[in-house]
Amino acid sequence: MGKDKTGRIFRLVAATVMALAFSLPVWAAPEGNSQAPELTGSMSVSLSTGQAAGALTDDNVSTYVNLPGNSSITISHVDGIRNLYILWNKIPGSWTYTINGVSYEAGADGFLHEYVQLPETTAEISIDIPEGGAALTDIHCFGEGAVPEWVQIWEPSCDRADILLLSTHADDEHLFFAGILPYYAGERGGEVQVVYMTNHWDTVSRPHEQLNGLWTVGVRNYPIVGPFPDDAASLGSKRESVETVLQRALRVYDEEALTEFQVEMIRRFQPQVVIGHDEAGEYRHGAHIVNTYTLKKALEMSGDGTYYPDLAEKYGTWDVPKTYLHLYGENQIVMDWDIPLESFGGLTAFEVSKLGYGCHLSQQWTWFTRWVDRDKAAHIDTYSPCHYGLYRSTIGEDIGKKDFLENIITYREQAEILAREEAERIAAQEAELIAAEASAKTEEAEKVARDGAEQSELQERENADTSGPDPAGSAFNMHVFAAVAVIGAICLCVLLLLWHRKRRERSRR
Repeated sequence: MGKDKTGRIFRLVAATVMALAFSLPVWAAPEGNSQAPELTGSMSVSLSTGQAAGALTDDNVSTYVNLPGNSSITISHVDGIRNLYILWNKIPGSWTYTINGVSYEAGADGFLHEYVQLPETTAEISIDIPEGGAALTDIHCFGEGAVPEWVQIWEPSCDRADILLLSTHADDEHLFFAGILPYYAGERGGEVQVVYMTNHWDTVSRPHEQLNGLWTVGVRNYPIVGPFPDDAASLGSKRESVETVLQRALRVYDEEALTEFQVEMIRRFQPQVVIGHDEAGEYRHGAHIVNTYTLKKALEMSGDGTYYPDLAEKYGTWDVPKTYLHLYGENQIVMDWDIPLESFGGLTAFEVSKLGYGCHLSQQWTWFTRWVDRDKAAHIDTYSPCHYGLYRSTIGEDIGKKDFLENIITYREQAEILAREEAERIAAQEAELIAAEASAKTEEAEKVARDGAEQSELQERENADTSGPDPAGSAFNMHVFAAVAVIGAICLCVLLLLWHRKRRERSRR
């Protein structure tokens, strides 16, 4: 199986996983979007340099085109282009593209495999090469709709990681750390950051295999690839002591630079859990040994700002709660990677890891291929990917001994807790505000009632103070009294006259 088939094999692997999956939320296309047609085979491609463009559409990462700075690639298709997927041979940094007379910047994230959704559909796009030049292996274009699942739409590296996996080489994450990424990144959707100590920029295919493998096992946050080239001079032998191999590796890799790199990764990602290699380097690989050797030093330094103060100022300090080492002899836990995963259609974490390793076509000739070729992870005895030990903990020992995140509140869970607490705080504030408003309205109503009562009482007092004889009424009463007095006097006179007359008449008789 030649390494010139990397792209086609990766898509075959991805398609196989998808066909088996009942559901795969981390790969799901946007709901309601139809599948975007691929235009690569029928699009027109021309280079401003006059070079042949065939290598850009042959689906082969082993062939690529080197372009000088300020040159351009023009792509056109009568049906209209909406989605662009570029596989760079080397990461170019910032670059621009132009559609319909408007230029846009891309490349800010530094992805080797870069997806760009264009702001609008266009019949023609110009890719403008930056001043430093660039090398491209493949370009894929698509029309409107959701791109296929094999198109890698990477998210930036984690802000903070639940798990920081320190893999020495591209493919170790699927071999000695088999099961971790499909389960924790794919199935549980955790914040998992992969950091590679070494890089493979001296090869054409391995950086592409690296990304293809991670994408296959469900990783969506872009990995960190260290500045240290892979160097075969660090290799050891089982016949040698660990110390002998370590000292040879330290002549290859600068201990101070590597320790600083480890401290930076810990402070930057503030991992809840760090997972590292076997102290003996599994099969006595010196790079594995030195990776864990410097990790152990970094764990003691990362929480102390006096070490690498510039990094402390940039990221703060961080004391890792839990650190596990592969095959570590104390506080051992045994992981079960043979349980079917819903997110991968019933495949086990180990089976998915084998698919990830299958993307590393350039490594299929090695003894790792035979070593990993088992039905179950539990069937691997030597360098078992299931066996780990809790090397260091600030939160106590494990009880269940089957979960790296035991006793850990993940960052997502912390965010949910904070969100609930914030919602409860806001609800309590709103309740207090409503209660205060109701109380204020009640007090206002009571004040209005008191003021009304006081006003009524004051009015009554004023009425009482101003009440007295009415002059008009008094005059009328005087007239009545006088009239009654006159009438009474007249009546009295009449009576007296009548009495006097009656007396005279008696006297005459």
